[in-house]
Amino acid sequence: MAPIDYLFYLCFVFFAFGGSFFFKKGIVATKFLGLLFIGLGYQTFAGYYIRPEYIYENPHFFRTVSPLILTMGPLYFLFQQFLLYPERKVKPIHFLHFLPFALHVIEYIPFYILPAELKILEIKEMISENTFYTIHSKYGWITMKNHLYVRFFLFIFYSCWGLYELIKYYLSASKTFIKNNLLIVYWLFFNMFLKFVVVGLIVYNFIYPEENRIYLPWKDFFYLVEYVLMMLFMLFNPRLLHGPSLRGLIWQQANTRMDGSDVFTLPKDHSIKIISENDREKALSDSLNRYFETERIFLNPNLTLNEVAKKLKVKPRMIRIALQTVMNLSFTDYVNTWRIQYAEEQCRENPKWKNYKLEIVALESGFGTRQSFNSAVKKIKGVSPGQYFSEFLY
Repeated sequence: MAPIDYLFYLCFVFFAFGGSFFFKKGIVATKFLGLLFIGLGYQTFAGYYIRPEYIYENPHFFRTVSPLILTMGPLYFLFQQFLLYPERKVKPIHFLHFLPFALHVIEYIPFYILPAELKILEIKEMISENTFYTIHSKYGWITMKNHLYVRFFLFIFYSCWGLYELIKYYLSASKTFIKNNLLIVYWLFFNMFLKFVVVGLIVYNFIYPEENRIYLPWKDFFYLVEYVLMMLFMLFNPRLLHGPSLRGLIWQQANTRMDGSDVFTLPKDHSIKIISENDREKALSDSLNRYFETERIFLNPNLTLNEVAKKLKVKPRMIRIALQTVMNLSFTDYVNTWRIQYAEEQCRENPKWKNYKLEIVALESGFGTRQSFNSAVKKIKGVSPGQYFSEFLY
């Protein structure tokens, strides 16, 4: 069996993998991942049938792949973003990522509705030029060669944007957080590395256009390697699709006073005392934790319960009940605990913070005033900020 024939079977694997994740309950990232693999499955399937030996028998596959290629960059980018920030919601503005795809489909509708005989005439003209990209077709707003440039630009754009967001996320997280999530961070960086290898292959095609034949050469198999490796990695590490795990420092460090007594009656083993097993309240508290973790909304000194409730699309009363029932915390104490944790992490890990005065530490941690900072640290840690932060500051 020729290597190209394996594409026929690989496409069904992509379909099955994509469908399982699209319909899987979980974070929004799995939906984008599912769509990505479903689209890849169709591209692989159609790519098999648009080879010269099959294209005349299957003319309706011709030019159906080109629009889908424009979705690969946006789908992976959105998958990465919603994986790193699971509590973010899909907004109408996110659909603008797929505007090039929609426009490409619209421009080819006149071609798609043609009878098979006319499509075959277009295919014959393409084959006479021995390439997909230089044909001057009367169908479409721009030539296929220009579409190639558009796809290349968008692929580069989303690869660079995704790398930028990944680096920004890495630099903004604490060392403890990165240590707890090394596997997912390395995995995303490895995927990004493979994308730039693909970019190198595309550049190679531009430099040596004679290699850009209508058949699929050996080098094109590498375009699929990234997704095959991605698929295998997730099959062996399914927990990665739950997103990064929380630091846990808010419970491990921020809930015990300096004098050894418990804060908010939490047990001395530093674990959270689950007062209620109510699934809805527990799920809401988990969402709240992850939202504070990924978005760091607690750094806003004017943060209100109503603002958080609006972001999570729940009633403020439900957040109060969840915090009180699951963690035995008021909303104010919950927010201040995150702020103190953040200040402690930065003073421990960021050399610049070690030279800060306590007034600056308070402001940079989300406390609006030194007085509120003093009161919060005294209540949560049982000592003054000067005593508590003395081991972290010069």
